[in-house]
Amino acid sequence: MRFGIYITAFLFIIITSCESSKAADFKESINQSERRAFKIILGKEGPGEKKLNCLVKEDYKGALTAVDQQGKEFDILINDIKKLSTKGIPNGESLKTASLEYYQSLKELHGFDRKEIEQQALLQTLNNNKLKEAQNNLIILARQKKMLYTAVYEKEALFHTAAKNFEAVNDF
Repeated sequence: MRFGIYITAFLFIIITSCESSKAADFKESINQSERRAFKIILGKEGPGEKKLNCLVKEDYKGALTAVDQQGKEFDILINDIKKLSTKGIPNGESLKTASLEYYQSLKELHGFDRKEIEQQALLQTLNNNKLKEAQNNLIILARQKKMLYTAVYEKEALFHTAAKNFEAVNDF
């Protein structure tokens, strides 16, 4: 009889440790996603840096190519997060959803650069009244981009709240 109790306790410990291992692996995958996003935006020789270097040189075509590359890399990141399993992980689904929304908003923010770059390229070819109109459009784009930044800040707050809740529930 005692042997059965020991076996039950042993199996319970094994099952519990497997679940926390799943949670730890899931958390590490989310952390890797943060590092990948950082590289996409600010990484040395990444698409974000390439975009800025092209803009300094007034190479708008190259800058647009870099924006496209950023978008593709964000798509890969987002799809990798979608593939993560949250089965049996407490608060895993809420963290996954928050991270997906955060990275989607980052993608939208950095994809918005396309409009600004196109507008800057257009400014190079215009004169007088059309130049003023194009400059006004650039101001409108700046206001729209500010709204995207606000959305990113909100999603980031939700993402970090979900991460803290996940860590608390999973004893990290």
